Amino acid sequence: MAFPTPPDFGDFQPLADLVIRASDPFLTASVVRELAASDGPVTAAAGDGTGPGSIAELWDRLSTAAGGPTAETGKDRVPMPQDVAIMPAKGADSPLSDEAHVTKALADFEHLRDITSVADLFIAMANIAKRAKRGHPEEYRLSVPAEAAQAFADMADSAYSVMLGPPLAGMFSFVSGTQNTFKRNMSKTELHLGFLAELFSGFSLTDVAKKQLDGILTNFIKSLGDVSVSTEETKNTVDQTIRVHQTVATNISGNSEHPIWIYQPRTRIIYMHVDASSWKWATNKANHEKSTFNMQYVVVDIDLNVNRWLSAKPQLEAIFKQITSQTFKQYGKIKFPAPIDAEAK
Repeated sequence: MAFPTPPDFGDFQPLADLVIRASDPFLTASVVRELAASDGPVTAAAGDGTGPGSIAELWDRLSTAAGGPTAETGKDRVPMPQDVAIMPAKGADSPLSDEAHVTKALADFEHLRDITSVADLFIAMANIAKRAKRGHPEEYRLSVPAEAAQAFADMADSAYSVMLGPPLAGMFSFVSGTQNTFKRNMSKTELHLGFLAELFSGFSLTDVAKKQLDGILTNFIKSLGDVSVSTEETKNTVDQTIRVHQTVATNISGNSEHPIWIYQPRTRIIYMHVDASSWKWATNKANHEKSTFNMQYVVVDIDLNVNRWLSAKPQLEAIFKQITSQTFKQYGKIKFPAPIDAEAK
């Protein structure tokens, strides 16, 4: 499995470098002093104008994303990656009480919610830089099929590359990665269930939990409305990225009689390349005949270094707030869904 090339942030590179420095424990103090002295480090990093490639465009992109996918498509934009949070099943041998288990898991989800705010900042910068490099400074429009396809491709690629590149690469450690193919002839009803079973096969979800998950993803797809995608410029696929957040219980002693448990916040990145004809059939409300749904996808699991994140969080949130006027919690309030209980009855 090939790892992504770190994105080129173009005119936003100085801002990206500032965030990267703010994430480095050896440089944290210098960034804190800069931020305390003036607003200059942020606005100077990418210019303070109002045109394409400016802080104003970045602010608008993230502020709209904070309102959820419907707000984004309402502005003729591809939504930021869909986030899914799954409350882990409580193992029979776990020493935590149910209440302590839930409290710990919810705290982990807050860490993951907040760091995805930083990821979205980098995704927005990468997308703007991609367009500018192609000589297309204005945003791609969902109402234009060829532009919509390119916007989907950029969003999915940026989301995958950013989660595995700096500065997040310093916050996360790689756990595992696989490449997969899903190709099956089925009805749309079968696709609905088969898609969830394929992507979430390792989560041991109850039927109630699956319905909750289905609701999140259905609402996300519904927000795309009647987007028509041409794939002439994107190798005949429509690309999407989903981020799945969870807490994993691990006995680090390796001894079942004398366990030492840690609860590790983990993010799974699912990067999908859906065949264009499959996408057209799946999203066509009128065509209910069976068809072959074909996609290739990459799954990568990465673990959050909580101590490293907490040491960098104050200055990263200060930068984020200067750009968006929102805290991490305010940004993620609508965008980041409540965790699904894997054992829901």
